[in-house]
Amino acid sequence: MTGAASPRPAGPPSASLAVLPFIEAMYPSGRRALLSLTQVLEQAGRVRLAATDPLLWAATARLLAAVAYAAGCGPSGQREYRHQVRCGIDLEPAVCWVGDHAADLDLFHPNRPLFQDGSLHAAADDRPDAGIEVLYLDLTAAIRRPLLSDHRHLYASTPVSAARAAGLLLVQQMWCLGGRISASDAVYGKGSNFGRRSDACGGLVIQPDGTVAQMLAWRLTPLPDPGLGTAHWTYTPRQASAAQGTAGEGGLVPDGEADALTWHPRRILLLPRADGTVARTMFAQGWAASTQTDPLTARPGCRDLLTTAAGARLSAEAVTSEEDAAPLLHSWWTAPEDSWAKTARRAAEAASCQPPDVRVTGLTVIRNKKIVNTRHVFLPGSLLGDARGKKAAACVMRARHRATDTTPGFGSAYLFKETFMLASDEERARALHGDLDLDLDDSLFTTADTPYRPEESESCDPVDVLTRKLGSWARSRHTRGLIAHLAAWAVQPSVTNPAYSSVTRIVPDDMHQAGMLTAALFAVHRRASRAENPYGNAPLARLMRAFGTGHRRGPRHQPTRAAMTLILDAPCLEDLRPLLLHQIQFAAARRMTPDWTSLMHDLANWGPDIQERWQTQFYTSQPLPPRHQPAPSGEGHLAA
Repeated sequence: MTGAASPRPAGPPSASLAVLPFIEAMYPSGRRALLSLTQVLEQAGRVRLAATDPLLWAATARLLAAVAYAAGCGPSGQREYRHQVRCGIDLEPAVCWVGDHAADLDLFHPNRPLFQDGSLHAAADDRPDAGIEVLYLDLTAAIRRPLLSDHRHLYASTPVSAARAAGLLLVQQMWCLGGRISASDAVYGKGSNFGRRSDACGGLVIQPDGTVAQMLAWRLTPLPDPGLGTAHWTYTPRQASAAQGTAGEGGLVPDGEADALTWHPRRILLLPRADGTVARTMFAQGWAASTQTDPLTARPGCRDLLTTAAGARLSAEAVTSEEDAAPLLHSWWTAPEDSWAKTARRAAEAASCQPPDVRVTGLTVIRNKKIVNTRHVFLPGSLLGDARGKKAAACVMRARHRATDTTPGFGSAYLFKETFMLASDEERARALHGDLDLDLDDSLFTTADTPYRPEESESCDPVDVLTRKLGSWARSRHTRGLIAHLAAWAVQPSVTNPAYSSVTRIVPDDMHQAGMLTAALFAVHRRASRAENPYGNAPLARLMRAFGTGHRRGPRHQPTRAAMTLILDAPCLEDLRPLLLHQIQFAAARRMTPDWTSLMHDLANWGPDIQERWQTQFYTSQPLPPRHQPAPSGEGHLAA
């Protein structure tokens, strides 16, 4: 598949992923869209993957990595890799590659269908009832039951779109389970009715988060021997050589990373209908990969799997909840050579930058054929880059091994507490056993314990002047119309808004946009909140630590954590506006109020320094410095 693709013969409808919108993506504004491979790579610096199914998110990220490697976007060495993570990756070759290989990426190509076996067309033509319902590919059908054993709930299944079929196909080829398959030897050949699990099944895959460009910049690492190898975008028969192990002892060995990332653990053939939808599919055992390589991460395609300290596969069972970061952080610091985790950690240290935020995805399985649950854990780069995390995570894991009965996620919450990270090993052990209280009172940082009243201030700083003016507007019945116009600006910004001149005449020209956005958010908050005092003490990033439900708040609350990730990636105020609007509405509904002066200073100086401060305020409960008057440089207020 190295040359330009040949013209597509006449036959079933075309569904090339080069042009088929099938990837769920999100823009900085929060807008979601279905994009094709070409569109995602062209807009890689703006969009991020947004699939709600963690298995599909991981499979889509792996497909993008395979395409980028095949296009020659991978770094040639460690120096180039460090430059890539620091300065960005050039994905233009990948865009061109996808355009040149559109036929190779066609789900319904009559001879070379993507990630499928085109030779099965003959069997399908001979047997009109061949194959199984396409929804059998959905791994949720195997939760707490063997794959293909009981699908009564699918008897009334309906055809799926080509985009949905693409997602089912990608998930199967990355995460497929082991066990009996309803496949006839007469149709598929001997041994096709018993499937082996994929390398990822039962384990934990760690992948960088961020925009597609950021994700691929970190994911594409220099490759040790055997190197890149040859990608196989369609299924062809393969035979194990004598050097690759004997029967029952091993299996096929990928010839490189590209081969492993396009591995076919299942022989599949989607059977499209005339309208391009898919109702049935052929399904059988595919290539059986060898499991003899030691350590695990030295095997191509397994470099992004997490391991134990001994180098063995870290089972998904080790993660007991979606907030259980301890075993993952411990694996990050003990990862073996050639693993993605160790390569990325060393590159971050050498490039003097923070590691990326990462997603860890896994399937907890029983005997490789029953899914108990899926695991999806988010780890912020600030936690991964904190060198104290190595000993802290090890301390938590030792406490778990010694305890006879622990709650799910035991000790993981401590890893997000600054006092625990600063403590000695002895103090950490005592805290984990309940003998020492290292918890900070988060209420000091999420509520206004001493209401701040800027109207009592005589500061001439334009931010303070505007903040005092906002308070007077909110209290006066004569300016209710002005507040309404400001709230409308938050939804639809316009210089023709009647409130625009009332705000911009108070602040300097370079603060017009920050002033309008702060005033608009203030107005939205006042119209929705019943709080008597319009002013708060906590910066918005720290206030968001209290957002959520029950015990899942702030970094432990997935929607809030995802919102903060988008906020920190927003390059400008226009991208921030809809994101902050949702957070202010949430705060108002719960009678929480942010520090408006701090917010305006941060918006006026939005950039890497402010983003880093927001990240620290959100992900750690470190006490904030005392409130102070703003410096001439425009640093914002911080609440105590």
